[in-house]
Amino acid sequence: MKHLAIAALSFTLLVAGAAPLAAQVLSTFDTDLDGWRIIGDNSALWQSTGGNPGGCLDVNDLATGSTNYATAPNKFLGNWSAFTVSDSIFFDIYEVNTSGGAWIAVHHVRIEGPGGAAWANDVRVVNPPTQGAWIHVRVLLAPTIWTLESGTWLGLLANVTSVRIFAEWVDGGETTWLDNIGISRTPAPIYDQCLENTFAATGIGDWSFQQAGTVTNPESGGNTGGFLQIGDATGNSYAFAPSMFLGDWSLYEFSGFLTVDVRILSSTGTNLGSPDFLRISGPGGSAHVALAAEDLNMAPRVWKTFSFLLDRTDWTIDSGDWNSLITNVTECRIDAEYFDNTETIGLDNFGLRMWDCPPIDDLVEMHDAAYDLCSTMSLVGVSVVALNPMDGELYALARSSGDGLYHLTGDQAGQFVQTYANPADLVFAPNGDAFISEDYSGNVFRKAWGGASSVWVSGLHSGDDDPFGMVIAPPGFDGANVNPGDILVSDRGNLNADEIWSFSPSVAEGELLVMSDPGDIDFFDLCAAGYDTVYIADALDGDHIRFLRDDGTLGGFILNPSLGSPYSIVYDSLMDVLFVADASTESVHRVNPHTGNWTRVADGFNVFSPCCLEIDPVARRLYVADAGYGRVYEICLETVTAVDETAPPASSLALRAYPNPFNPSVTLVYSLAGPCDVRIGIYDAAGRLVLTLLDERREAGDHRAFWNGRDASGRPSAAGVYFARIEALGKTEARKLVLVR
Repeated sequence: MKHLAIAALSFTLLVAGAAPLAAQVLSTFDTDLDGWRIIGDNSALWQSTGGNPGGCLDVNDLATGSTNYATAPNKFLGNWSAFTVSDSIFFDIYEVNTSGGAWIAVHHVRIEGPGGAAWANDVRVVNPPTQGAWIHVRVLLAPTIWTLESGTWLGLLANVTSVRIFAEWVDGGETTWLDNIGISRTPAPIYDQCLENTFAATGIGDWSFQQAGTVTNPESGGNTGGFLQIGDATGNSYAFAPSMFLGDWSLYEFSGFLTVDVRILSSTGTNLGSPDFLRISGPGGSAHVALAAEDLNMAPRVWKTFSFLLDRTDWTIDSGDWNSLITNVTECRIDAEYFDNTETIGLDNFGLRMWDCPPIDDLVEMHDAAYDLCSTMSLVGVSVVALNPMDGELYALARSSGDGLYHLTGDQAGQFVQTYANPADLVFAPNGDAFISEDYSGNVFRKAWGGASSVWVSGLHSGDDDPFGMVIAPPGFDGANVNPGDILVSDRGNLNADEIWSFSPSVAEGELLVMSDPGDIDFFDLCAAGYDTVYIADALDGDHIRFLRDDGTLGGFILNPSLGSPYSIVYDSLMDVLFVADASTESVHRVNPHTGNWTRVADGFNVFSPCCLEIDPVARRLYVADAGYGRVYEICLETVTAVDETAPPASSLALRAYPNPFNPSVTLVYSLAGPCDVRIGIYDAAGRLVLTLLDERREAGDHRAFWNGRDASGRPSAAGVYFARIEALGKTEARKLVLVR
């Protein structure tokens, strides 16, 4: 009998026939694989004979690619805090080099959990082990002989969610058999009601695959961060969830769910959906849920989330019974084949969770009770979002591989519209024409509503052109080089001049200089406010918010306190406030333009691009494009109370309107409980101020104001929907008005 002992590393190798250490948890492979799986370029195969003794786990590595690991089933996982330095992990290994060259230095065992990760400390095969014979390996759980990869030793042992045994020993082909894998103490089970796998770390974790092509983690492009990118191969491809997700699911029944995000990166052939999308199985039976072809989003930049309640009524029982199945789930399989030809798909944010768990892989946090995070929309690479008044839908720019304009909402959500190089900003004219500026080239394109795209402004001036923020000049913005309805564009210039230009949305070229370079600025975004104001976000000046006058001069106010780097700005016409995106802290703030004071609305975003905000003041929505997360966040703003004329007064203002609809004029009636300053504005359906009807002090009592259906310049307003908004006594109310012609 040969013995090889390395006392300093506290492990021993014994020849075949040596009895394994008494174990509390043991896999003998006498009847099946006992839940063990292989990660790498091979799959687990059960051998009914040839083990030590009986059956064994066969890793017949015939490739020179990925290193293979055997991953332990759920019974090996849990709280190891009670383990002592004399406890151990052990296994038998049988190794034959079939076509490999040099023996590679590898670790024997790796354990991981939320508290950290560690390898068996420098346990290496320095010389080739005895081939054609069973060898027994034992690794003590003494922290001094492990290399801590992350976290702390005690934190790691508190919740072990992964146990790996190496099954690759040479740099080529080999035969590796494993048997009698065990640990000397039984872990205490841990119930985690918010299990998730976000692929934020490098690699693919303990996921295993069957009949799949190349599987990678690109580390970006997921929902959010990294994801599993699964290539196609002959046969139906499957992904198998790691053991940390398996075990007793009975506590999740009725109030728990399985969830996974899916993205179709590329495909050919017919979309068949998946009749067996998610399958769970165990000793008590098996069950599955299907995915219809129409449920898949075919847009290659869009992630779609699928969630399935852990209720027997939502699943098809294939064998056994539901109650027996969920008490011991030993396999959770995801179908990764949806087309009858080829595809590459992405999986992300797999979770086994209760309904009250926080969102997976999302650090965005709301800080103002007046606002709610209502929803998120997926578009990988999204940098800018804009509302089209023609169809009421959102569109977006993506500034990465496949640069260009995309649908964000509606029936074509996620679908590509038009290619643009390094698109910087997007604005829509009232007739639905889209104007897209290109960084570097300095060009501005017009994509006609329902028509073609063409260069509209071919470079603002010679040299370094970087046109970013664009906005339609408001009704009172009427200067020597700009007219109401023109489009203003900020050319931040990068290394050269920083200027603001205007051009007509109806006549190509002919751009005019509105503001010359004022010095050290980076004007990234513009927004119109009220009758004649255009606010500016200057990324280099977090102390001020500037505004542009129609004669090209600048004004501004001081922010209290300062912000870091304003990248985007929009105006809420109904509440008379600004929203500013700060790129230095990846946060969004509400700014009072009269005082300069601000409050934080939300933070935790990943990466802002310039011009990342959009607002729908009438629908009360603020949209935030997060390029790093590949999402657009929809924030629901506070609502403005509208008063029913037929109802008794509900507040101290009780704004009413008659007649309504009206032509040519409407009477507004309001009540004041005490003397105060009163401001009444008329706004169009897009939230733009038409005119200020009243801005004076009034005494207590009932009052009337009259609108003749004209704007601030005395021109008749078009038929349509308008809003009367009153501010008084610290309250705000609005009344919908309908002007008919």
